[in-house]
Amino acid sequence: MSGTTARFLATDPDDYEHFMGRWSTRLAAPFLEFSGIQPGWRVLDVGCGTGALTAALAERGSTAVGIDASETYLAAARRRRSGPSITYEQGDVRRMPYPDALFDACVSTLVLDIIPEFDQVVREMRRVTRPGGVVASGVFDFWGGFSASALIYDTGSVLDQSIRTLRDDVRAHPLVRASGQAEVWRSTGLVSVVEEPIVISFDYSSFDDYWTSFSTGPTRIAQRLTALPTGPRAEIERNVRAGYLAGMPDGPRSFATIVRAVRGHRAAVM
Repeated sequence: MSGTTARFLATDPDDYEHFMGRWSTRLAAPFLEFSGIQPGWRVLDVGCGTGALTAALAERGSTAVGIDASETYLAAARRRRSGPSITYEQGDVRRMPYPDALFDACVSTLVLDIIPEFDQVVREMRRVTRPGGVVASGVFDFWGGFSASALIYDTGSVLDQSIRTLRDDVRAHPLVRASGQAEVWRSTGLVSVVEEPIVISFDYSSFDDYWTSFSTGPTRIAQRLTALPTGPRAEIERNVRAGYLAGMPDGPRSFATIVRAVRGHRAAVM
């Protein structure tokens, strides 16, 4: 599975906004409050995508730099979420083009678990943060904390072996369980490490709004569903629909979602 399915395909920014951008915007405020970012700080947003967190940083008084590998996403960010205190730059977050200790803080949301070399990225985040500065991240808790996703993964796993393999691979990732990020933060040498859950709501207007969020776009589950023959895909959709409706008329549904947030500090120079 891992050899044929990319962890994430940064293609159409509108697909990303439909799948996740609207929820990234909702997550930004509580995540930055948890992170302790202060007005006036120079902050790097790692894997900024279409710029939801970068824009939120600027709104809170930071000078914000967003870095991402996808020029397509960056172009969308510049169109939709630009400002005088925002800069968007293309780059490899595993080898960031910045000198040591350039930023007061380095943050990232919903990114590290889709990068195979996540530990290398965390080391880079620490390197470019000044002594005493903040390094913070948030990823989904795939162990019961992302029910909107689980409905599709668990239903699909009953009907398709490849989706079962994909689900197991997603949940085996070391960052997507409680304390997973905190362990990496401490092993990277960050200090005063705290990890807490942030709960936000994913609200869908209808089954179609929900289904198209997960069955199209950049994620591995969307890639897998798209690759299925018409018959098996339709069977999965039929059963997921039954789970979404739960015997009630089609319409709005709200899914509570847990994002595990971690923060730490680069040790001050003695």
